[in-house]
Amino acid sequence: MKVELSDIEEIFLEKDEKWSEDKIKKRGQNNSFTHQRKYRGQKNSEGDYVQEIRKPLTSLQYVMLREEKADKSYKVINRQRYNFVYNDHPYAIDIYDNIYGRPKTYIIRFANPKSEDPKTLIPDFLTATEDVRLNQNYSLKAIARLP
Repeated sequence: MKVELSDIEEIFLEKDEKWSEDKIKKRGQNNSFTHQRKYRGQKNSEGDYVQEIRKPLTSLQYVMLREEKADKSYKVINRQRYNFVYNDHPYAIDIYDNIYGRPKTYIIRFANPKSEDPKTLIPDFLTATEDVRLNQNYSLKAIARLP
């Protein structure tokens, strides 16, 4: 099985009334990175974001936003992501350092377009200890929020 590793850094930017979320992301491997800014509009009554815009950034734009607009009430989130395909199904495992007092936290991510029992989709070689899909404490914003 082929596994691809990437490093991800995400930073929340200062609040803007137009957007419910504004953040920048650096993703890459082997010292080669792409940079992106993501804006999210307000949620509708069903809890879905009405609008989401992703814009590519240059490394200079990324550094300038990081230095000038980073929201001081959130920490910078760094994680490693392992991507792999198992039984023709793509997976990602995000590894966070030191969240909620744990030295390492592993979160598996995968699509479930057929609405199958998620437990049946977890590869045999992995053991899930907790289902955090609906736990807001494991949203990126909650993980990044400073105490």
